[in-house]
Amino acid sequence: MEQNKHVNQDFNIPFYIFEEIVEYVEQTAEGHFRCMQWENIRRLLRLAVVNERLTIEQAKYLERTYYRED
Repeated sequence: MEQNKHVNQDFNIPFYIFEEIVEYVEQTAEGHFRCMQWENIRRLLRLAVVNERLTIEQAKYLERTYYRED
C-alpha cells in the first residue's frame, strides 16, 4: 500500500470505465482470457486522463488493482 499513498482511493471512476472493469473482472474470475478487453480499458483510462476525468496516478492505480492476466 506504500506505493499508493499519494492516490486518493475515493476518487470517482467514470461509469463507462467502471462497467468495463466489472465485466472484465467477472469474466476473468470465470477463467476467460480477456486480454483484448483489458486493452480497451487501458485506452479508456488514457482517454479519461486526457479529458481530466482521472489523474495519471489514478489511472495507474486502477491498472495495478484490476489487471488479472499476469
